[in-house]
Amino acid sequence: MFGFGKKKSPAGEVPQKAGEAPAVLGVQIPDDTFTVMPREYLPEVSAPGRTIPKKVLVLGGGAFAALAGLFAALYAVFLSPAPEAAPAVRPNVSQSAPAAAPSEIDRVPEVSETVASGQAFDLNNLLVGSLTITIPATVAQQYGAGIGVTVLSEGDLALPGDGTVLGGLYSAYPAGITFEEPLSLELSVASIPESYQRSDIFPAYLRGVQWEEFPDYQVTLAGFSTALEKIPSGPIAVIWQPKATEAESELSFTRLVPSADTDADGLTDAEETLFGTSSASADSDGDSYLDLEEITNGYSPLAAGVRLSEAGLFATYTNATYGYRIDYPSSWLADSLDQTNKQVLFISDSEEFFEILIVENPLNTPIADWFRGQSPSLANVELEVFVLDGHPSVWSPDGLTLYTASDGIIYIITYNSGTRDDISWPNVFEHFYASFAFGVNAPAAAPDIPAEQAGDGR
Repeated sequence: MFGFGKKKSPAGEVPQKAGEAPAVLGVQIPDDTFTVMPREYLPEVSAPGRTIPKKVLVLGGGAFAALAGLFAALYAVFLSPAPEAAPAVRPNVSQSAPAAAPSEIDRVPEVSETVASGQAFDLNNLLVGSLTITIPATVAQQYGAGIGVTVLSEGDLALPGDGTVLGGLYSAYPAGITFEEPLSLELSVASIPESYQRSDIFPAYLRGVQWEEFPDYQVTLAGFSTALEKIPSGPIAVIWQPKATEAESELSFTRLVPSADTDADGLTDAEETLFGTSSASADSDGDSYLDLEEITNGYSPLAAGVRLSEAGLFATYTNATYGYRIDYPSSWLADSLDQTNKQVLFISDSEEFFEILIVENPLNTPIADWFRGQSPSLANVELEVFVLDGHPSVWSPDGLTLYTASDGIIYIITYNSGTRDDISWPNVFEHFYASFAFGVNAPAAAPDIPAEQAGDGR
């Protein structure tokens, strides 16, 4: 059935089934009719060679692709140039479209209105008053937390006896700066004795040796309010100051009056000659500021905008032995009476002179107590207070001597008028003591300097 055991036909012969025609083994084509296909239509046959296995091709291709990707990554990280930043586009200010809002980083925080305050308490820790300063946003933006209030103790200062402090004593800072917008100051008082007349109570600051009433203040339910363009340098308080009776006024001390002042500008004729200003004009340099106003504020009355220290009108004396310095007219003589430098004179061309005297104070007695202790007659004298270079000071009743203390030393600054009934240098003396400054380091031992040179600090 399957042909097993049958005799195979000879090679090249095709077995022929029964009843079929014999198979044709080949076709004889004459040589003259044989046609050859053009070469371009024939399939190309590669030269015989070794065949690469398929797995090797796949693995090699994958490795090559991986290496190419690695090189591309390395090039992108280390060798490719940084992308150029897009050019900044300035906004067209002429366009009406609103500018884009600044980012959180560029946005400047807005500063709103701020408040600085201080509260005063009595010995029983009960509130007696407060001082509050409201600071406009524009001022707060410029000065930040630089504006503040300090509560003072009345025991630390010798206050004028013609006024009683109600509701606490305060100091505000920074002093002497004119602000773009006025500050709002409010002084409150917890209670006022019924016996006090409201007309005798007012807000004030200590100016020199007396209380100066604030101008244009308003009475409030809690106390008083006012606007300040400049913070005063002296203490601030609500003052009860009853009006003196006629009998009391007669007991007031009479002080020496200034000498002649031809142009009535506040400078005596002697001071006009000293400074080189005109005794016929209140504004010698024509800069719209009065001569006295310029000198009081430390400016030359002869050249607009020039400081007194630059104009050569004053020289500086330095006493290294007792650690102070002071300005005096450069045309005057500064001289120490001995080598100890305890007594220094500043001598004018008249019989008048200024003096600084040193007195030891080993117990560091407060200046008011020390002053009263100099004589029983001073026990009940009403003292006038002054703050000199941050130190409590007191005036003599005649207003010609100022006493201050520091580190166990009493400094006595005196105007000596000699035998005169008037004084030629009232404004020069004011500039003289106001320029007094502590802080000069004293040497370990007083130098051996001849008396004629010891006091001249020029």
